[in-house]
Amino acid sequence: MERSMKVNAEELSPTKKRLQVEVPPPQVKEAVETLYRDLNKRVKIKGFRPGRIPRDVLERHYGDYVKEQAISHLINETYPQAISQESLEPIAPPTIDTGDLTVESPFTYSAVVEVRPHIEVTGYKGLRLKGKKEKVTSKEVQGELERLRMMHSRLEPVEGRDRVQKGDMVLLDFQGLLDARAIRDGKAENYSLEVGSGSMVPGFEEGLIGKKTGVLEEITVDFPDDHPRKDLAGNKVTFQVTVKEIRQRILPSLDDEFAKDVGDYQDLDALKDRIKKDLEGVKEHRLMEELREAAIDQLLRANPVEIPSYLVERRTDELLQDLKMRMAAQKQELPPEEERKARGEYQKVAEREVRTSLLLEEIGRQESIEAQPEEMEERLQKMASVYQRPLDDLQQNPSLVAAVQQALEREKVLDFIIAEAEVTYKG
Repeated sequence: MERSMKVNAEELSPTKKRLQVEVPPPQVKEAVETLYRDLNKRVKIKGFRPGRIPRDVLERHYGDYVKEQAISHLINETYPQAISQESLEPIAPPTIDTGDLTVESPFTYSAVVEVRPHIEVTGYKGLRLKGKKEKVTSKEVQGELERLRMMHSRLEPVEGRDRVQKGDMVLLDFQGLLDARAIRDGKAENYSLEVGSGSMVPGFEEGLIGKKTGVLEEITVDFPDDHPRKDLAGNKVTFQVTVKEIRQRILPSLDDEFAKDVGDYQDLDALKDRIKKDLEGVKEHRLMEELREAAIDQLLRANPVEIPSYLVERRTDELLQDLKMRMAAQKQELPPEEERKARGEYQKVAEREVRTSLLLEEIGRQESIEAQPEEMEERLQKMASVYQRPLDDLQQNPSLVAAVQQALEREKVLDFIIAEAEVTYKG
C-alpha cells in the first residue's frame, strides 16, 4: 500500500498558501497503535492487569483521547515535511483544519501558511530627490554656548528678597487636593522647580509668582480637559505649597577659561569651532534622513506589494506594547477605547514599516549589499561605549546582533539608492 504522504499546494494570495496533506492509512494506523500500546502499559482500569487490558475496553475509555493525540502527532510529524517538500518558508504558525481520523482511511488536513511574498523591486535607481542644505549660523552656535553655560551654572540663594519671581529656581513642598482629598502622586518634598519653565501643569508656576518663603500658600489650578490624568482632567485642583528657598542661577563667563573647563579646548574659538562642526554633522544627518524618507516614499509608490498580515500584527503589537510601557513609566494606563484608537493608528505605521523592510531587503539581495564584519564590530563598539558594557557581552546577544545587522544593511541600501539618485540641493 502507498505509504508516502501526498501534498497539494494552492496559492491563496502572494502571501498565503494552502497545503492539503493526505497521510496514508499505514502511517495513521501506526500512530494509533503506538498510542494504544503505550496506554496499555501505563493506565489502570479496575478489573484488568496493566498490559492486559482488552483493546475494546481501552477504546471505550480513551478513544477520544487517542484520536486527538494521533491527529496532533501526525500533524507535527508531517507538516515540516510538507513545507519542506513545497520549499516554503513560513513566517507564522499555520492555521490547521483537520478532517476526521479513522484507522483504515487516509487522514487529511489543510494548513494555511503565511509566507514572504516574492518581490522584484523596480525603479530604485535614478530616483529624483530634493534636499535642503542648511548652513550653521552664528546664532545657532551662540545658542549651544548658552546651553553649555546653563549646564555649567550654579545655584545660589537669593539675598534680600523673599518673594518668588519668574525665572527663579525654587525649592518647595506641595500637596495636591481634589475636593479636599489628597490626590494620587500629588505630593512632593524639596522639589526643585524653575518658575516659568512650563514643566508643571499650566497655572501652577504662574501661581507661585509673588508667594513668600516659609508660608503655607494655596494655588488653584484648572486641569485641561485633555490632561493625561483622567481623574484630574477638567477639574479644579488646589495645591498647598510652601516655598522653602529661592535660588538664582549664576552663569559662568564666556571666555577661554570656560572653554577649558567644559572640555579639552585651547580657547573659546576652539570650542566654537567644535560646536559648529557638531551642528554641521547634525544637519547633514537630518538631510540624509530626509532623503532616505523621500526615497522610501517613491519606492512604496512604485512597488505596491501585498504584505503578510502576521508581520503587520506583530509589529503593531510591538508598537502598542512600547506605548503602554512608556505610559506605565509615568504611572498612566491606556483605556480600552484609547487602545483601540492607538491600534488603528499603529497598524498604518506597521504596514508602512513592514512594506519598506521587505522592499529594502529585496534590493539588498538584488544588489548583494551586506553588512561587513568590520562594520558590525564598529557599530557594536559604539553601542558598547554608549551603554558602558563590554563589547563581548553585546556580541554574545544573537537578537541584538541580528537587529544591528538589519539596521546597518537598511542604511547601506538606502545610501546606495541615494548614491544612484539624481539629487537636487537647495541652499
